[in-house]
Amino acid sequence: MKHTLIAVLSVLVLLASLLAQSPAVHAQGNEKSPYPTITVIFSDGKEYNITGKMWGVTIYPYIEGRVHSYNWQDKITYLFFDRSLKGLNPYGIDFIRALERMTLEQFQKNIFECVGNALNYTANMDSDGDGFTNIQELNNGTYPGDPNDYPGKNAKTLWDLYGGYIIVTILVASIFVLYFVFNREGKE
Repeated sequence: MKHTLIAVLSVLVLLASLLAQSPAVHAQGNEKSPYPTITVIFSDGKEYNITGKMWGVTIYPYIEGRVHSYNWQDKITYLFFDRSLKGLNPYGIDFIRALERMTLEQFQKNIFECVGNALNYTANMDSDGDGFTNIQELNNGTYPGDPNDYPGKNAKTLWDLYGGYIIVTILVASIFVLYFVFNREGKE
């Protein structure tokens, strides 16, 4: 029983330390959120401000939990926003437009369903025009709003992986060939 209690407490401490490192959790305290407030005009004509805190506490954690094939923690900051965190990137614009297809009442009743619907609606779009759909980028951990960040961009080529070994092999082989060539001349 004592060992079980210690194990449970250890897991809880580990979870608490992991949550403390998440950028989404930092927004819960009194700290100012890095995300800007975005005004959404829903299909019923009603406006609503998605605050920086709402991005950090509600929307981003939902996305982190929904896109299972990539761990977005620590990289999710610029998912919807430009690098200055002052405006939306192309994916952020498409996402807000997808949210605006709903009514304010739907959004207030179930924000998670609306966010999920917006993600589904934008999944097969290519918001940044780089040739990859938004869902392909999300699943590969690249930003669907940045045309300079796409799946495979940082993939290593055969030369990147084995170039050093190839050069060393050629040098060693060259030394052996030269050794035998010069040794043969001395014997003749």
